[in-house]
Amino acid sequence: MSAVAAPRRAEETTPRPGRTIADRLLAAVPLTSLYAWLSIVYAFEAWRRVTPWLFTDELELTQISRAIAATGHPARRGEPYHYHSLYTLMIAPVWLINDVATAYSGIKYLDVFVMTAVIFPTYFLARLVVGRGWALFAAAGAAAIPSLAYSSWIVEETLAYPYAALCLFLIVKAFVERRPWWTAAAVIANAAAPLVRGELVVIPLAAFVAALLAAWSSDWGRRRRASWTWGSHLGLAVLAAGAIIALSAFLSHHSQQWYTVTQYYKHRIFVLGDWAAGSLAIGLGVIPLVLGLAGLVPARGEERSRELRMFRCVAAGGVLAFGLYTGMKAAYISTAFETRVEERNLIYVAPLLFVATALVLDRRRVNLGALAAAAAYALYLVVGTPFFMDRQLYSDALGLAILQQANRFYEWTPGPAQWVLIGMLAGGLALVVTAVRLRTQRALAGALAAALGVGLLAWNVTGEVSAAAGTISISHTLEATLRHPFTWVDAVTKGKPTLYLAQGVADANPEWELEFWNRSIVTVDSLDGTLGGPGPSGSPNIAVDGRIYTTASPNDPGRVYDYAVEDWPCVDFAGTLARRHRYNGGSATLKEWRLIRLTKPNRLRAECSGIYADGWSGPNDSTYFRFDSSQAGWLRIRLSRDPWPASRVHVQLASLRSEHREPALAKALDEQSFDLSSPQTRWFRTPASAFGVRVVVDGKFVPRDVDPRSQDPRTLGAHVDYRFFKKLPPGATPSTGG
Repeated sequence: MSAVAAPRRAEETTPRPGRTIADRLLAAVPLTSLYAWLSIVYAFEAWRRVTPWLFTDELELTQISRAIAATGHPARRGEPYHYHSLYTLMIAPVWLINDVATAYSGIKYLDVFVMTAVIFPTYFLARLVVGRGWALFAAAGAAAIPSLAYSSWIVEETLAYPYAALCLFLIVKAFVERRPWWTAAAVIANAAAPLVRGELVVIPLAAFVAALLAAWSSDWGRRRRASWTWGSHLGLAVLAAGAIIALSAFLSHHSQQWYTVTQYYKHRIFVLGDWAAGSLAIGLGVIPLVLGLAGLVPARGEERSRELRMFRCVAAGGVLAFGLYTGMKAAYISTAFETRVEERNLIYVAPLLFVATALVLDRRRVNLGALAAAAAYALYLVVGTPFFMDRQLYSDALGLAILQQANRFYEWTPGPAQWVLIGMLAGGLALVVTAVRLRTQRALAGALAAALGVGLLAWNVTGEVSAAAGTISISHTLEATLRHPFTWVDAVTKGKPTLYLAQGVADANPEWELEFWNRSIVTVDSLDGTLGGPGPSGSPNIAVDGRIYTTASPNDPGRVYDYAVEDWPCVDFAGTLARRHRYNGGSATLKEWRLIRLTKPNRLRAECSGIYADGWSGPNDSTYFRFDSSQAGWLRIRLSRDPWPASRVHVQLASLRSEHREPALAKALDEQSFDLSSPQTRWFRTPASAFGVRVVVDGKFVPRDVDPRSQDPRTLGAHVDYRFFKKLPPGATPSTGG
């Protein structure tokens, strides 16, 4: 008689004596205590993380959830946006708290409690195939992986990770029980999965694959295959291959991303998918990946049950579906953005791997062929996965955090780190094989299995703490960049609409931080288009009199603002100075933001472009426009090339005209050319009308091409600084042509 047709074990069919409420509460103590203690640890880590830094992810989700809280509709920077995920709905009510710091703390702690709740579906999933003790091990492992450091971030994983585990549990339970309410629960959860996070669309795919595997491994399937010949198996393989090809063709016809990856970058699906699996394996301690995969294959002599068969079907479907998605997404990102280790998309299989690991360690039985194959694959991953130990934290692959922190504090390099991982693999396999061989000596085998389980949990906790230490450190760096008080704009504007306008943005992190902490900033633009999303951004139209507008005519400017944060000195608004704030903006000295109470219509007094944050002009040279000039004055231009070679410089002062709704130089009023071999200060007489100045540097250079010790890849002209004066300062000398 087959395992499926066999009656349930006696312990499952014999009625249990009634359990009191006290009995139930006592039975729940270990699981709830584990949840409480881990939540406390993660809440402490969240408290230490003083500001978001994973941009643009955290800022985009903040914009959407704030808009939902304020209006009931998703939006980014005031522009309507399509529905994003249930995560934004979950955190939106917290943004009803007026104080940003309090709301941010509330979201962090909410995320901690939600993500740590992966313990519960993982435990109940594990209880279908193992005892209470090993179910607690599986639940603790799933809730202690390095990616639990995401619990203090404003990212979708905090909800998607436990929700995926819940869906997988419901699928297994529905297959086991075959009762309407379990089936309905699984169907509803699967249908809602893509709303939690788009990636979870693979959960219904996993359920479909699991259903096929369940049918294949059932009594009905075995009976159907009993009379098959080799030709029958070959025919089925051909049909399956044809179905896959047809499905791929259909998806290629409807998805440019799918077509690009499957037609031109097939190898990247496997290479980058393996990188993600390698990072996950390292974070888990290698052995859970090995036993998790080996545990999906039936072992000789094991006690079979419907629960075990259905768990294996669903786990195999989940590993296949999430693995395929991760490889495809990583391959596409490599063509559209950059090559990355996308472990972040694979973490959803961790509960399945820990349950399968608990299964092997609990029963001390494993298919040795599957164990050998899984070990060989793990060795390949350990050897072939890049560790990226040259950085503090890899945001998409927190499994590497333990190695990165080992590099920071113990000066580990990739070579020794790789040997440590290989040693873990060999030592773990030795313990597993010994426990399997000695399974008749239950006490000794159980002790070996328990020791291995404790070691794996210790490695995972260390990895999570390492990832949290990295994110906390980065947040403190960003704290020093923005500098307190964070909410200095809101403190003045009291929620009135505020425009942020910048120029020459090389690092957007300061602006993103400022936007996160100050809700009154509703529009973000830059004069030269160097500041982007999330959300709408661009360059405002500027009239020759300095008026800014977003429409076709300055007479109908569109949105009008009460305040503006100007990126001083290249952005100079007409209005009253309300506050100054200094921040670290990528230069040796502190940069300055100025909050201006704007005139209406909103307009600029002056602006300059083509200058990097550290003052160097770039490949397109620099330009200065002065709109507010009712009387003649003086423009001071400071120029320097130190310590780089001299160059010929040309300066042109001209009147203004409008070109493509932007100011442009018109009639030349003064032109000078000179050699810039040492720092110079030039003074130019300016007219009693709007004017512009352009400084052109002939000898542009790339620092790293001139000096191998430099890592600066920019094309530079000269260090340029513009200042307007109504009167010539004492001691200043008007400049003449060179």
